[in-house]
Amino acid sequence: MVKGKVDVKKRINVLMDVWNNIIEYWEESGGSLSRSDVTRILMDAYNRESIKPLKGAANPADLYDKELASLYVVGRYGMGLEEQYPDIFDKIFREEIKYENVINIMSKEPLEIAREKIKVILGDVDDNTLSRILRLKLTEVFFNFSSKDELINLIKTALKIYPEKSKTIKNYIKFYIAFKIAEAISNGEVRDRISKEALKHALALEFKLEKKGLPDDSYIRMIAREVFNIPEKILNNILTARSLKHKKF
Repeated sequence: MVKGKVDVKKRINVLMDVWNNIIEYWEESGGSLSRSDVTRILMDAYNRESIKPLKGAANPADLYDKELASLYVVGRYGMGLEEQYPDIFDKIFREEIKYENVINIMSKEPLEIAREKIKVILGDVDDNTLSRILRLKLTEVFFNFSSKDELINLIKTALKIYPEKSKTIKNYIKFYIAFKIAEAISNGEVRDRISKEALKHALALEFKLEKKGLPDDSYIRMIAREVFNIPEKILNNILTARSLKHKKF
């Protein structure tokens, strides 16, 4: 394990503490807590613990709203709170519940039927919504509540259901590969440039990506530094610095 790494266990502990605060505020206020209130509680907790949301190179205005996916996943699958506090989930995590339903449809239904059922739930799916759906599954994988193969299959299915969104999905694949390499560095699984390149190309083979579709090292470095808190000294032994030429997530 790399020194300085923000590990999964720490994130889960912080998210569990946030959940305890949410439940306390919810009960004291008689259920008046809003999604923006929860976003603010999560942001404050992350800032105190020097934790960054799961992210790529960008810092969009809705980054912490997107990071509610982590809170949803840990609350539902890690703490089993959905049955105990269904009103909280219905009010605060309405979008994540929809995305979860969409993921189930995408994994089980024929392509044309899936597209029509998803439209009933979400309407016309834009790039941001599609990215949030994929992000939710990535979050489940990150916290070990789902498998890497399920995420890869979901991405491949999304390409088939929404061929007109191929650019967005391929950019997400680039982000996914960069994220997985950064995670492997933080876990000590990648220690040098040779093993980094080997993992990069192995991940690319999963999606039959050409070289131009792979993330450059500066993108990997940004995720490794900001999300996983990996020291620059370690990254310099593994990554080379190049200009960023990718879609930001």
